[in-house]
Amino acid sequence: MKLGTVRGSSMIVKTARSLVEEGWSFMVDEFDVIIKAEHKATGEAVSFNSMGTLKRWMYEKALSY
Repeated sequence: MKLGTVRGSSMIVKTARSLVEEGWSFMVDEFDVIIKAEHKATGEAVSFNSMGTLKRWMYEKALSY
């Protein structure tokens, strides 16, 4: 996945870039919207059924920095 093609606010894109550096990987749908996040080292995985759940998860991750 190329983060340059991900759609969303600048906060989502910036947070996604930071999370990739921490070991997270993201799956996108045909519209380049993130639908799943996975951390291979810890085994943690999160699916997003709406843009709202994605935004909330990203905001929570951004606040933890």
